[in-house]
Amino acid sequence: MKSKEWLFPVILLVYHLTFAIIAWEYSQQHPSDAVRYWMLEEEWSDYLHWGTDVIKLISYPFSSVLQWPFWTGFLLYSLIGFFAIWEFYSFSLRYIKPSGKWEKRLLILIFLLPNLHFWTSVIGKEPVVFLAITWIIIQNSHRKYVSIKNILGWLLLASVRPHVAMFLLMAVLLGMLWENRKWNCKKSIAIVASVLTISGLYLMTMHLLNRNPVDIAYILERNRASLVAFKRAGSYISMIDYNWIERVFALNFRPLFWDARSTYDFILSVENLLVIVLLLTSVVVWVKNAKHIKWDFFAKISILFFVIASLFYIQRYACLGIFVRTKIMYLPFLLIVAIKIIVKTAKKKIFTNQKRIMIMSF
Repeated sequence: MKSKEWLFPVILLVYHLTFAIIAWEYSQQHPSDAVRYWMLEEEWSDYLHWGTDVIKLISYPFSSVLQWPFWTGFLLYSLIGFFAIWEFYSFSLRYIKPSGKWEKRLLILIFLLPNLHFWTSVIGKEPVVFLAITWIIIQNSHRKYVSIKNILGWLLLASVRPHVAMFLLMAVLLGMLWENRKWNCKKSIAIVASVLTISGLYLMTMHLLNRNPVDIAYILERNRASLVAFKRAGSYISMIDYNWIERVFALNFRPLFWDARSTYDFILSVENLLVIVLLLTSVVVWVKNAKHIKWDFFAKISILFFVIASLFYIQRYACLGIFVRTKIMYLPFLLIVAIKIIVKTAKKKIFTNQKRIMIMSF
């Protein structure tokens, strides 16, 4: 590493572990799912099921066999979360290739946003799911479909959150169709295999929800009931009264300052405002330079994953507390695409201006 390059990983690790302490302290005041994921009373064989039992199975050797205290669970899962974030950051450096100071600082700023660090420092699904998604998206972006990380990522994600695996596989499949419209035998086999896998993930999801997979009317009815049931939550949002655009906005960009009831809400409001500004800037830049911007596979997967996940979640969730932990699964990848658009366009303009100056000088 060059001088001072070693410093940011250390700072990021310390910063991230600070959120493990915050999450642990918060759990002492507000009992959460972390307790049931660590304080286990059954045998390990009782957790051999897909869904949240996989998290209990991961915790079992540390909590039940080694009998580590509750706080060490936050340290363990926080390290899993940090590994995912660092791998994602390393990929983003190679993907964006920042050269100027403002480019590097913008990228660093995104990786210091607190919401991702908090939710990947808790004992629960989020650190494991984010690691799996990171592996899958990076490996698929490099076309490494049979790599160990890609296979392990899909197995982890499908076993913990089959519906998220379904959303992501749909994004990968549509990204493949978007990228190359030419048909051949290899592509046809990949499409058929993906459709069959998506169907299997859908059946797994319906089994976990105890739903009849062919009774669509009942599924939609339960979705509406879920939106109403969130009225009991302290941060309830009346999603059932919103149109689809308002729902997508609420899911991904609230709380904002008018929602803030605590310091935590205010911090999230600042983060969400920064995210809105970044995304709006990238959209404006893209509109002005649409002819010169070509979407690579990472961008296509990230955009499609954002759209698909958002359109599904707005039919089930109506609570700001759920929103902030849900969007960490897909929004960070979209932010990297936004930065790439801004940085790439800025570099092209600088190069063009320099070329013009050279021509004029000549």
